[in-house]
Amino acid sequence: MVLYRSIKSQSGVSLISMMVGITISLITAVAMLTLFRHSIKISTDTTQISKQDAERSSAMTIAPILLQDAGFGITDASVSSHIIALKGAAFSVANKLSGTTAASGETANALVWLRNLGTNFECSALFAAPDKGLMLLGPINCSALTEWSTASWPPAKPLASLGTFNFVLSNTAGTCSQFGYASLGKATVTIQSNNATGQAIRSQSCLSNLVVSP
Repeated sequence: MVLYRSIKSQSGVSLISMMVGITISLITAVAMLTLFRHSIKISTDTTQISKQDAERSSAMTIAPILLQDAGFGITDASVSSHIIALKGAAFSVANKLSGTTAASGETANALVWLRNLGTNFECSALFAAPDKGLMLLGPINCSALTEWSTASWPPAKPLASLGTFNFVLSNTAGTCSQFGYASLGKATVTIQSNNATGQAIRSQSCLSNLVVSP
């Protein structure tokens, strides 16, 4: 008698097939998570760059307006007597400003100026620390610009929290335009910085109260 053994067909998947499927799924999930994280990082970086550039642009717009106070209300206001540029400037934790007076056309990292409000004189300053943005100091009561180094300044007000700014104060007579108005023999200030991608940006403004003799 010939005996036949019935062979039942198996259904489902083998352990190896299941492990291969799980491995492929894990690889796909990791790839998707990596792509998601990369997209989030790009979005965050773009937002941060846009914020930094907007802050720098705002500072480059506000600073020239503030500088129009230099020599205000003072007869025959002049560079050196009513505005100076400082190189190697520093602002201490004791709220003291230090630095060396820069020559005309020399790069500096601080500007100090004097204005007359009629009832009192005030000093103000713009200070830029490397990679720490641009700050406004003052105004404070002072009888002469020479008091800038001994004065106790109030806490700095940030105009831009990041980036490196510098100034070039020019005491050379010439023609410059401010808000579309051309004027002769005015001192000028050039503010220089870089945007978030490293591209140089600059802004030049006339100091309308400071006449330079030819």
